[in-house]
Amino acid sequence: MSIAIPNLDRMNFEELVKEAKSLIPIYNPEWTNHNPSDPGITLIELFAWLCEMMIYRIDQVPDENYIHFLNLLGIKLNDGEDLLSGIRRGVEQLSECTKAVTAEDFEKLAYEAVMSKPGIKEMFPDISVRAICYKNRDLENNITDDEKFGDISIILITEVSDQMKFLKEHSDLKNYVKDYLHERKLLTNRVHVVDPEYQEIRINMQIAADDLKIADTVKRVIEEYLDPIKGGPDKKGWPLGRNFYSSDLYYLVEGISGVEHVIRLELDSPTLKPHQLVKLKLITIEVES
Repeated sequence: MSIAIPNLDRMNFEELVKEAKSLIPIYNPEWTNHNPSDPGITLIELFAWLCEMMIYRIDQVPDENYIHFLNLLGIKLNDGEDLLSGIRRGVEQLSECTKAVTAEDFEKLAYEAVMSKPGIKEMFPDISVRAICYKNRDLENNITDDEKFGDISIILITEVSDQMKFLKEHSDLKNYVKDYLHERKLLTNRVHVVDPEYQEIRINMQIAADDLKIADTVKRVIEEYLDPIKGGPDKKGWPLGRNFYSSDLYYLVEGISGVEHVIRLELDSPTLKPHQLVKLKLITIEVES
């Protein structure tokens, strides 16, 4: 939310003259002639006119001020470029993430590294990517329980249709992301880029529904909900270390249009460690009308 701009131009000429006249009895009681013909009143009106002009100018932000502010940001207007375009460039420059400081910076830059790797989009036009920053842990060397201050592990999740072809590029891609982040990290950080670690879950359930073909829909909804890139409650990928419970499944399945209720549910879902994700290994659904 931007800061509200105060209005400094709140007094006009008449108000300034009126206020000045009201102070005459206090500071100079002997001054009793307050008519416009009085030289003192003429001076008051003159100063009120000057003051009104100054207040108006104080309330304005001239173009020169914007240009000086842009110069402080290192932005110079190009030949023929208007001020609005320069301001737009300045705002875009301020919003650019060029250095990795926060976890969000690392995730954003890791994603940017994958998508900007030369040739990656041409080879895998359907590639989907999610990067998760796990702070103060060295997952590359399997040090998952001991805190290592300054170590940054980037869990890189990718999905493509041609997995066999992608496997040949996978190791090179991780090294590329690591080098990309290394150039943008703080001096004291140590970056590790690793694959996600999954715990497999199995589901066996029986549901009541009039349409016996609804099993395919239920299966698709569950798979999408558990997707590590696009799933989860907020559809931003399954949360790292978040367990999958029977209550999740009841809520999800019974919310599907056409499903009356869940008759029976068997869920094998191991407890996750903080750096792990869930992966659907097996699902069987029986429909009873």
